[in-house]
Amino acid sequence: MFFGRLIKLSAYLIAVVIFALCLAVLMRQHDLELIKQFQSLQQVDPLPRARELADAGEYCQALEYLDYFMDYDYVKESPKVAELYDEIKKKRESYLFVGADIATGVLKGKGACIESLVSATVSDFFLVGDVRDLAIGLTNKYYYGQEADEFTMALAGVGVLASGVTYMTAGAGAPVKTSLSIFKMAKKLNKIPASLQKSLIKVFKRSAEARDLKPMMPLAQSVYRISKTPGLKMGDMFAVLSRSRNLRDIKTMERAAAIYGRKTGKFLSLGGEAPVAVVRRFPTDKNIVEAVDTAVKYGPDGTRLLAKTGPTKFLNYVRATKYAARTTRSVWQGRLNNLLVKTMSLLPQSAIFSLAMLSGLAVVGIPTAFVLRKVLHRRR
Repeated sequence: MFFGRLIKLSAYLIAVVIFALCLAVLMRQHDLELIKQFQSLQQVDPLPRARELADAGEYCQALEYLDYFMDYDYVKESPKVAELYDEIKKKRESYLFVGADIATGVLKGKGACIESLVSATVSDFFLVGDVRDLAIGLTNKYYYGQEADEFTMALAGVGVLASGVTYMTAGAGAPVKTSLSIFKMAKKLNKIPASLQKSLIKVFKRSAEARDLKPMMPLAQSVYRISKTPGLKMGDMFAVLSRSRNLRDIKTMERAAAIYGRKTGKFLSLGGEAPVAVVRRFPTDKNIVEAVDTAVKYGPDGTRLLAKTGPTKFLNYVRATKYAARTTRSVWQGRLNNLLVKTMSLLPQSAIFSLAMLSGLAVVGIPTAFVLRKVLHRRR
């Protein structure tokens, strides 16, 4: 009799232990899965993409892309990267390339290098660019029978208005002119999403029809403030616009530029949607810049984990895997209660769920049955 009860009690205690172990493992599966993902992160090799851009004649973009990664020692200390960088730089600085780029900026209002951007911007400020774009649009429409681009025509129309206001009010329309020049070049480089273009067209038309820049001012001031971010380049502004789907996104980008500073373009170019998502979700996190800067060197996998975990937690995981690559698993599994839990964590999750259900039924069912028998016995 005694031994029978002892065996039953022992079996019940074993069920309790198994149930507790299953719960412990299930509660920590998320941490263990994250560690696996962080351990599998691989640093991006910028050479293939840089070569691809250089082979396409996009020397400035290739150099800019390599510059983004020069902040990281594993790239900066690579002889192959240094060799490719010097090769591209030599081609980019040739007189033939520079001259052609300046001409492209003046005549077509586009280009990706500083020479074409400066020449295009100067021509825009002196009204040449607006008249040029209107003339090209009207020629295409009436002479060649082509449909004029609505965005370009609306932009040029409000640009003419802004030129007059700038001269008449001693520069009061400068933010508008600056923003319009940025929009114009971004459009010609195909850096403005279609949804943002539709929103901008509405604003441009309201200003042009009212012959007043007031409808433009909130938008223009946001773009102007972003452009004045210390260390921000024109290419970075294109990255800002390419990540904006509507006018509200431009306000978000203003906050992002204030947080990321000179690294705004780098983060937006390399990090996809993650840098903006992080600004929205963790705007006050003190580790946000360091976390994004670390995430982008691991490519899409790194930025995905950043958006999933948040800046501070992301850095904690990265540091754990960086300084204890071979022992990270044991360190994190050390948070489990004991060796039994570690062993059980190796089982498939379906098996752990099954054990949890069976042991849970025993843990709950046996005391419940005992209590019911006592109640029924007393009633008799």
